[in-house]
Amino acid sequence: MALFAVSFKLEDGSDYKDRYAALTEAIEAASEGDVWSETSSFYLITSTRNSATLKDAFAEAANLQDGDVLLVINLSKTKGHATSGISKKSLFTHLVSQR
Repeated sequence: MALFAVSFKLEDGSDYKDRYAALTEAIEAASEGDVWSETSSFYLITSTRNSATLKDAFAEAANLQDGDVLLVINLSKTKGHATSGISKKSLFTHLVSQR
């Protein structure tokens, strides 16, 4: 089992509340243990899945749109992350590769 950090930013729109609810429900449902979510748009969860599988499941559940950003980082490994919608991907990859 691994520990994952999940962070997101959803673009405003008429379905924002529905997408937010679907995403947070999917994140909590994917956890195979405790869920920590005391800060805005950030979760710590445990799962036996990998970063890409979790990201894809969350993106599908929330019907992510252009402008939405989703980040899943495996904190239990020095490698392992998946993203969707990040505009500065090369900078993010450069920074995350330093762990």
